[in-house]
Amino acid sequence: MVTFASHTHPGRVYDHNEDAIGIDAARQRWLIADGMGGHASGEVASAIVRDTVLGATDSALTYAVLAAHRAVAAAASDERLHGMGSTVVAFELTEQGGEVVWVGDSRAYLWRRGLLRLLSRDHSFVELLRDSAGMTEAQIRAHPQRNLVTQTLGIGEAVPSSVSVDLRPNDWLVLCSDGLNDELEDDEIRTQLQKDADPDIAVHHLVNAALAKGGRDNVSVVIVAITRDDLPNRWRQLQASVWLPMLVGVVGAVALGSLVLFWLK
Repeated sequence: MVTFASHTHPGRVYDHNEDAIGIDAARQRWLIADGMGGHASGEVASAIVRDTVLGATDSALTYAVLAAHRAVAAAASDERLHGMGSTVVAFELTEQGGEVVWVGDSRAYLWRRGLLRLLSRDHSFVELLRDSAGMTEAQIRAHPQRNLVTQTLGIGEAVPSSVSVDLRPNDWLVLCSDGLNDELEDDEIRTQLQKDADPDIAVHHLVNAALAKGGRDNVSVVIVAITRDDLPNRWRQLQASVWLPMLVGVVGAVALGSLVLFWLK
């Protein structure tokens, strides 16, 4: 079975939580949606994203996210919800490996053998500045508009980004809302992950570390741990293609050695 864990917290500033975590273990689909638009509508937007993406059982992940975009936009036609939107980052385990799809600045990381790699790239104003102005990570983190997103589900035109992931035994996929990476730099996230072998403990330690640094936003984390039995067919076939010839070679060498010893007797 896939091992996974999640934790969310409203943070130390707000009395409500506009993040929504979605989990469909049978479909092997996980997501975090970070709503925006005020006390009520942000929660509504993220809930719509969660329910739509998890409910689109016959759709590929990218199409499920686009369906969520349309659903939030349709609900926002109610003037009480006008202007609401949501980010999303979603992961699905597939026969080919894994797929990550996102809109906005919620993130996906790959944790592998002590190394942390950012899989997603924020749809944000400062990310555009990184390319156009050559800003450093320190300058980006200090920028007054670092939380300004350039794409949002339910508002304007959403163009989801996606990346395929080749998975190996003991890999962790880490999804988070920006409440985590706004407080913790990647090195700090890595340090926290190095402390824990249990995803359930790790998600709580990550959230608590973000709260200790200020907790200025809602913070949510999902970890999906890949075990050997959970590996997609592609990886199992690769293992077979490597180990089977080696096994045949070893057996052949043993047999040849036995034959030589027989003739020498």
